[in-house]
Amino acid sequence: ASPRLGEIRGENAVAAMKRRDGPVRDNTLWTWLPVGAQVLLAALANVASSSTLTVFNAWIFRQGYHYQWSLIVVQQMVCAIFAVAQVACIPGEARRVRISRKDYAATLLPFSVVVSLKLYVQNKAFELVSPAFYAMIASTLPVGVTALSVAVGSEPFRVVTCVAAGVVALGGAMIHAGEVALSPAGFALTLVAMSLDVTRLVLAQRLVQPLGLSSVGLMLLSAPPQCVIAAIGAAVLESGSVAAAANAGEFTALAWSLVFLNGALAVVVNLVIFVFVKVASAVAVAVTTPFKDLAVVLLSDEFVVRRRETTTSIVGFALACAASLGYNVWNIGVKDRERKDRKMRERAAEQYVPLAGGSGSATDSRLKFAPMEEDGDEDEFDEEVDAHAGVWRITDAHNATLACVGTAVLVTCAAILAQLDYSAVMGR
Repeated sequence: ASPRLGEIRGENAVAAMKRRDGPVRDNTLWTWLPVGAQVLLAALANVASSSTLTVFNAWIFRQGYHYQWSLIVVQQMVCAIFAVAQVACIPGEARRVRISRKDYAATLLPFSVVVSLKLYVQNKAFELVSPAFYAMIASTLPVGVTALSVAVGSEPFRVVTCVAAGVVALGGAMIHAGEVALSPAGFALTLVAMSLDVTRLVLAQRLVQPLGLSSVGLMLLSAPPQCVIAAIGAAVLESGSVAAAANAGEFTALAWSLVFLNGALAVVVNLVIFVFVKVASAVAVAVTTPFKDLAVVLLSDEFVVRRRETTTSIVGFALACAASLGYNVWNIGVKDRERKDRKMRERAAEQYVPLAGGSGSATDSRLKFAPMEEDGDEDEFDEEVDAHAGVWRITDAHNATLACVGTAVLVTCAAILAQLDYSAVMGR
């Protein structure tokens, strides 16, 4: 029986090796399509969904819906719930959701505040300037991001970067010069929103690169605090107006439908970005930004503020988009070469590590250059870090999401209900 049992075990081992070494099944959504077609479809869906959400936001604000904080509450609730689902669906993603309490307080909370303020100021700007103008000015973001990144030391000073930033700035100046009728207050709000967006991007780079958070993990950790911030803004600045509109019968079923439709669009945008990152990369999402801005310009001029752009604005926008796209493509190549060089140096260092009988320094070297464990295989270092009291893990993120979303709903609803005239509402 023993030889036979050994044969069976041997056959099982061979079968397991074949399964392990066999072709890996593609985990993308449309396995019957070529990879290039998948990336193209995901890119088109990303441009269409993101531009539609931006234009829809501007449209409802210009139709008389002036409750920006309340809308942000709904959007961030959707993002928080969707992020929880994404982390649960992506293998190994839960292990990457870790941040020290010091970094949470020093970087993540300021990031959440900046994002909330940026969304509010941007939405207020949409009431005064055309979404097309805002999108064209947004194409100059690389100028501010480059200046701030070099100033704080997160990016090295490069002549190519400065040249690209200068070309983009020239395009932005042409866009401003070509605008025929421009509200000074709207332009000021646009500049404030751009400044906040620059700060957001630099803080996001700090969270994603040195701290190692993924885009999904960043959404999971930042959306709940944004819910609370927006709820406080809604309670303080908008609850009286919402209650008065409900008392007067102006906050109709159509208004509620627009709010929930906006939330549904936010779900679609996040889902499309998730798919896009899955079949391509986060870098590819950034490269498509100029095309999204172009789609916003076309949709805005057709459905929100019907107008034709001047030749000066069109040339400036094309110049800024071309410089931004070219720089992004060039920067991708630089980052890729730097990553390959770093891996080669680490592999070369591994070859000179003593295998046995070394001192404590040899052990440290083996730990430093040890390959990362596969998803699902916890190592001792991960367990030690996770057990540390100063580190937030996936469980803490789930608890924070539940607490913040619940608090946001409670604060917003309580502030509105406290000022509602029930006799007027029930009388209708």
